[in-house]
Amino acid sequence: MSAYGETIVDTAEGTFLIRDALADTDADQAAAARAARIPGRRGGRMLGAAGTVIQVRCAHQYSCPQIRIEVLDAATPADEGAWQWAEPLELTVVSGRIGVEGDANFALELNASPGRYVAMVGHQGRREMEEAAVHVETATIQTGGEETYAAWQRLRGTEKYLVRLWPSL
Repeated sequence: MSAYGETIVDTAEGTFLIRDALADTDADQAAAARAARIPGRRGGRMLGAAGTVIQVRCAHQYSCPQIRIEVLDAATPADEGAWQWAEPLELTVVSGRIGVEGDANFALELNASPGRYVAMVGHQGRREMEEAAVHVETATIQTGGEETYAAWQRLRGTEKYLVRLWPSL
């Protein structure tokens, strides 16, 4: 069963989750957050995974990235030109639904057969988002809320993620 979907997600302080959409994932969310931490540093790794959850940390806390999820029947090469690929992760799907969750809402849900999946996460636009965020922060320091909000909204989709999932053997 192949499925795909694409959306722009409003993040929760610069993070979003790829997770089993119907399972109780609270413990796995906490474990994925711990897996993404770097001891002794304020920041963390871009990705953390635990069981039914993959946590993605964006380039900036106000990032609203474009995300494409592909649930595939078999492995596919990670050779998409401008994409930078992270190391493979594993995601367990219990319920048959995978969701992308940002600020407490699912931005996207897809059907996926229950089981374990290999997850490849590719990204692009992280550096551009970091640079644009510095510009917006500097340019809006003396402006009102509406102008600041509009400036951040213009950056929606600057950062992009491609997530490919296929059954783990």
